[in-house]
Amino acid sequence: MWFALAAALTAGCGGDDSDSSLNVEWSFDSGDCASNGVVTVRVSWGPQGGTPETVEFACADGSGRLGDAAGGINYSITAEGLDASGAVVAESYGQTVSFGASGTGGFPIDVTLHPASADVTVTWSLSTGGTCPPGVVLPFFITLYVAPATPGGELGAQVAEAQESCSTGQVILTGIAPGDYVAEVDSRAVNPAVRGTAPVTVTAGQDTEVDLDL
Repeated sequence: MWFALAAALTAGCGGDDSDSSLNVEWSFDSGDCASNGVVTVRVSWGPQGGTPETVEFACADGSGRLGDAAGGINYSITAEGLDASGAVVAESYGQTVSFGASGTGGFPIDVTLHPASADVTVTWSLSTGGTCPPGVVLPFFITLYVAPATPGGELGAQVAEAQESCSTGQVILTGIAPGDYVAEVDSRAVNPAVRGTAPVTVTAGQDTEVDLDL
């Protein structure tokens, strides 16, 4: 998802209109560097459609200088938060910025980091000996729900859904936000009726797998 940001620079705002430096400052939609496990912030930037440059900063710095930007050009900026091992655990949604001919004025661009999404691989096997039940024509429906407040309670909102044939044995649900979920595989058929559920927890930036025995 891309957001457009118009940088309006005026002499009365306290900036230097002749300043061409492109600066960023980052924050999190919740918490801070420590609570999100982010040690390094990696920012990619450059003219829209061109080859981006990458600059890394210590997360605790809170801001940094990317380089120099020219007026009248659209620049794309994306950011990632890395943990101590270098894994991406936070990400921005990306944005486009542009400046007037006089320059950036040195004003920093605000970047918000969100917990990184991950992929959930749902696999299934059948207690009938591993073969698909005869007569299953429609594919299985694989659904990810928000976990209920109490175990065994009513399933929450639907987060993702896919359809795959029984024989495929797995499906990958992409772009899942961190949180607790319940994965469901359901034939949605009267005969044979095949259904199973299993809990799954998604951690920021870490792909995970859940297996259901149907």
